Order: sequence, then structure tokens, then C-alpha cells
Amino acid sequence: MGKVYQLKYKIWIESNDGESLLGEGKWQLLKAIKHYGSLQLAVRKMGYSYRQTWSNLKKIEEKLGFQLIEKHRGGEMGGKTVLTQRGEELVSFFDELYQQSSSGFMRYLVENEEKLNMLLLETDEYNQLKSNP
Repeated sequence: MGKVYQLKYKIWIESNDGESLLGEGKWQLLKAIKHYGSLQLAVRKMGYSYRQTWSNLKKIEEKLGFQLIEKHRGGEMGGKTVLTQRGEELVSFFDELYQQSSSGFMRYLVENEEKLNMLLLETDEYNQLKSNP
């Protein structure tokens, strides 16, 4: 048998006009900001561009109508970036979504991977299996 395929899924928030607002990548970014207390360190660890990420976060906040992060500059200990209360709530919401959907839905996906792999077989293998049930 050739390649083996797996079913995967992603969850994201989209506006009613089809515009994507927040998905797995930004959720992971917000979690990293919370963990490191720094936007700069979070984007570095994730391999993102600081400038592009900052711009994307500001666009998301504008669309949502509230802040997700607060930046605190300088001081003796240096600056820091923290999630706002609503940012924290959004991260928790995504955490719960993934936790709840992972158990049942992932089981469903795994149960259907064999069917997927049958459909995606090379033509010769597919024809051979169909002719010899």
C-alpha cells in the first residue's frame, strides 16, 4: 500500500460575510503570549513576523470591537504583553472547544480513515480491491 492519509479538522471563527477572524494559529499565539508574557517572544517561538502579527492582531481587535492584548512598555523589568479579560475568555473558549470536540469527533474521524484511504488508493490498487471484494 502507498501513502496512508488521516482526517484532520480545524475550528475558526468567521463573520456572517465569510471573513475569517480567529482560528487555531491565532489561538495558539494568544496562548503563547499568555505563557511568555511577551508578544515578541511568542512570535519568535512560533516563527512568525512580529510586524505582521501585530498588524493582524490589531485588525482582529478592530473587527471584534474589543482588545485581546494589552502591551505594557519598559520599566525596570522591561515591557510585557498580557491578554485582556476577554482575550483570556476567548482562549478558554477555544481550549474547551478543542477539548470537547477532540474526544468524540476525533474518534469519528479515526473510524472513517480506512474508508478515506480506500478512496485514495492508487488506481491499480483501487481497481483490484473493487474487483475482488
